[in-house]
Amino acid sequence: MKNIWLITKTNIKRNLFAVVLSVIGAAMLCLILYSMGDMVADMSVAKVSIGLIDNDKSKLSEDFKGYLTEQLDYALVENNNYAFLATELIEKNISVIIEIPESFYEEYASGNKKELIVTSLEDYENAAFLQVNINNYLNSINILASSTSGNKDTFDKLLFDYNNENIKITKTEAQTLDKKALTGQAGFINSVGFYLMFIFSISVLLSFMVLDDRLSGVFSRVQATPVKPIQYIIGSGIFGMVICLIQIGLYCGYIYLMKIQIGFSIWILVLFMCLFSLFTVSFSLAVALALKSKNAITSIIIGFSTVGCILGGAYFPLDMSPKTLQNLARVMPQFWFMDAFRRLQADLTANIYPNIIILVLFTVLSLLIGAVLFSQNYKNN
Repeated sequence: MKNIWLITKTNIKRNLFAVVLSVIGAAMLCLILYSMGDMVADMSVAKVSIGLIDNDKSKLSEDFKGYLTEQLDYALVENNNYAFLATELIEKNISVIIEIPESFYEEYASGNKKELIVTSLEDYENAAFLQVNINNYLNSINILASSTSGNKDTFDKLLFDYNNENIKITKTEAQTLDKKALTGQAGFINSVGFYLMFIFSISVLLSFMVLDDRLSGVFSRVQATPVKPIQYIIGSGIFGMVICLIQIGLYCGYIYLMKIQIGFSIWILVLFMCLFSLFTVSFSLAVALALKSKNAITSIIIGFSTVGCILGGAYFPLDMSPKTLQNLARVMPQFWFMDAFRRLQADLTANIYPNIIILVLFTVLSLLIGAVLFSQNYKNN
């Protein structure tokens, strides 16, 4: 045990850059959590924006705009340039375009109907609800107009009295959004995906260290000392875990101290991050024992990390991906890591034991491969 601790301490002293890199990685994760959470939450709770072209500019058009903003809580983007609003609609910055035609007021004041022109794209549900609200408004105005017998003064008075009644539309939200909880969960699920990339970046340094010791003869000279080769491997692995735990501790500590709501217990997060770190360290040691150049190690680790993060849903959910891609993702440990968090955020009672077992099996597989490679190196030496 003393020899293992000596090797671990020596590795930390000779690889202080890895410690610094781990701290920087944790800081970046916290920054991503904070910034991405605010951005996604603001987008989720933001008002629905609609484009509006007012060709009438009358009392009635102003009343209609007040109905949209005050009672329905829409955000209006007013511009008489249809090409500009069409571009905004295509880029999905607005949901629909409403055109108030000329003589809108004149027609209703005279007791006639005048329809509004509503243009939308594929957002059918939102456009349909808006159309219902518009029809309710126009029907109310039409009832007022029909009772005036074409008298504009009477129509203006009734419109004024109608507004003074302060009749509000009762709106019931299908889902009440807690912005703080939404911010925490959105920021977490985006930042923890980047953790999968950062942790492999640190593991490259661990592989380089073991490879340098192999090529420089340190690994061979260990056999002539009281330190056993297995103690060297265990000490190097503990060094890798210490570096990973620094990042995990800072990141989870930030979540705990800032009381960020990630949607489930933080101890589940710590468990999964430790399991994945153990797999990463085991994988890195196996690669370092199997390959003989830093370029090959870098290609294998970074390539596995990049493909695994993309296929595993680290940066985006796989729900809308082709079925073949979803099945292929299951061979990656990153998938089971991210899948557990997404399932827990959707349902706190979700069964994540299969995810834990599979991550443990990935770690055991890496350890077995590393053990075989270590045995071969030991015999060759």
